[in-house]
Amino acid sequence: MSTTPTEREREEEKFSNIRWNSHYIVEQGLVELNEGDKIVLPATALEQLLGQVGGSSLPSPLTFELRHPHKPQAIIHSGVKEFSSANNTTVQLPQWMMSSLEVNQGDRVLIKLKLLPKGTWARLKPISEDYRDITDYRAALESHLRGHYNTLTKGQPLSCRYGGRVYKFQVVDLKPEDAVSITDTDLEVEIDPIHSTESNGTSASLSSSSSSSSSSNVVGLNETVTKEAIAKDEYVYWKLAALDLNKQQLSRKTVVIQVDVQDGDADVVISTENKRPTLEDHEWSDTSSNKEKRIQITTDLLVNKSLYIGFHGYPETTTVKWKATLIDTSEEMEIVNDEGNDEGNDDKEGKVECKNCHAWIAERTLMLHEGFCFRNNVLCPWGCGKVFKKDSEELKEHWHCDQCDYVGSNNEREKHTSYYHTPRTCTCNNFIASSYQVLAEHRRTTCPEKLITCRYCHNLTAQGVMSLDSRDRLLGLYSHESYCGSRTITCQKCQKPIPIKDIQVHAKIHEVKRQQQVLSPACANRNCIRPRAKNRLSLCQFCFGPFWVTEDDPKNAKLIQRVARKIHSQLTVGCGNEWCRNKYCATCTKDPKDATTAASLLIPLIKSLPRELSLPNPSPELYFCVDESTTRKKFLAEIVCNETENRYELGWCIKAIESEQEDLDRAKTWLDRNAPRRKI
Repeated sequence: MSTTPTEREREEEKFSNIRWNSHYIVEQGLVELNEGDKIVLPATALEQLLGQVGGSSLPSPLTFELRHPHKPQAIIHSGVKEFSSANNTTVQLPQWMMSSLEVNQGDRVLIKLKLLPKGTWARLKPISEDYRDITDYRAALESHLRGHYNTLTKGQPLSCRYGGRVYKFQVVDLKPEDAVSITDTDLEVEIDPIHSTESNGTSASLSSSSSSSSSSNVVGLNETVTKEAIAKDEYVYWKLAALDLNKQQLSRKTVVIQVDVQDGDADVVISTENKRPTLEDHEWSDTSSNKEKRIQITTDLLVNKSLYIGFHGYPETTTVKWKATLIDTSEEMEIVNDEGNDEGNDDKEGKVECKNCHAWIAERTLMLHEGFCFRNNVLCPWGCGKVFKKDSEELKEHWHCDQCDYVGSNNEREKHTSYYHTPRTCTCNNFIASSYQVLAEHRRTTCPEKLITCRYCHNLTAQGVMSLDSRDRLLGLYSHESYCGSRTITCQKCQKPIPIKDIQVHAKIHEVKRQQQVLSPACANRNCIRPRAKNRLSLCQFCFGPFWVTEDDPKNAKLIQRVARKIHSQLTVGCGNEWCRNKYCATCTKDPKDATTAASLLIPLIKSLPRELSLPNPSPELYFCVDESTTRKKFLAEIVCNETENRYELGWCIKAIESEQEDLDRAKTWLDRNAPRRKI
């Protein structure tokens, strides 16, 4: 929310008594300061500021104006990271800030406390064309600026880290003033497009990885790329188009990347998400010094995805030839199994193992072999089992890493040590990896700067650190999604505010409660829809009314007689109501029965009635005529039940009809929202 002028005036009036400035000797800060505008001041500066406000609080955030003592036009603004400079006379500045102020280490700079207005609008100009790789400017700038910048000054350079790379911008214009605070404010940002002629003049300042072509060349399966030249410490990228196969076909296939390094030494890095994979950020790789490289990727991981393949030149200009093929996984497994069986079937009968080279030699020639072998061959002294000729160049070049189990030649020592045993700090500054592989795994899994599409706000943003909440960890939420998912929405069923991240669990609770609902027992009259009452026939109070008497009837004989007379009357005379749908009523069937026929139909119904009435909870099957409203509701409920393909019991369909005033469409909606589904 932007700050109004009135609020700013009140803030300036509150801190109008603070007047602080001081000269400091410039000292270059740590590398992490280069990604923001924060400086490191000595502890004495904080003591002086607190001394001026007395018991009151300092403005938040603290913002400062930095000036070159002899060049009035050299002005920049900053926040403060901490008051921990080792010397009371020095200040640590980012490298870009030293360049903007035109000062070097050891020069003096004037620092003054300065309250800045909240920024409302900014225009940025990208320094190179690769800014188009940013797919979501709002999310990228919001995420980076919120964590690294407190201020912006017109004309200053601005860096934005996105997807493991740093993109450079220049602040062209600002509102409402030429220097603004961007903390807790809505800042509208415009990006000026640049032309290729402009980018050519600035491309020299980019890193080598950024100077690679902005678009990847596209190659298809079984296409051979010949004599691809790669300059030292640079990358060349190719894109393998998405595989045009269905999911079932892909589950049995494997993509094989075969690389032939013709000159020099090349590293292969592959990714499905990062269009420019690097040694620090990739999913698959081969960084060995082998001339022939082979990377296999199961196609289960490539459904509707493209492969981005990068080649890195080390240490000189390198030439490679490569091809991507698709093979059947089952056939590959059969070949491997056949080779294993062949090796296991080697005939060792009549052979003896040589004590020097451990080869299996025919027993009759063992003495001759060992005499020659001990004179000319030697085993690896480090125990890898390889056999070399004595004093050969191959033996002299043979090398074992003393930090891991890697075996190679001396010319691989420098690269192996650099790639696998040199600590490397991630750009998040929270993780130090022992090798490129460990760093790449961190970047694609737990790195706070890993880009994700938030499942709640649907923006592409950095995932942040792992949430400390145990429930969030079970859901796999990092800090951004934990914060974003903590926003509440109103549940449409219970009208309670529920956090977005809990809405699925909350909905399941409603679903469980819904499925556990039970209807009250219905009237024993099969034509009635009302709930049963407590009486000997388990009828509702309306249906039982004609059968109630004050006389004592312990054996229910008189009650059974009254029921028999009622049904006999329905079969012979009928109820006379044209809406009647009782199959034991002459009015419904339009077929009045004579007394004898009616009695024969009546006997099966009455025969089981004494046994039912003797039970603690009787449930006899009775058919009595009912009123027009009840008949109509049951008829409509049967229609709804059929139209919903019997997913709901008839009792719930009746309740839906009653709840929605006999509107069929609304009754179906009510069932979908409230009624438990029938278990199939």
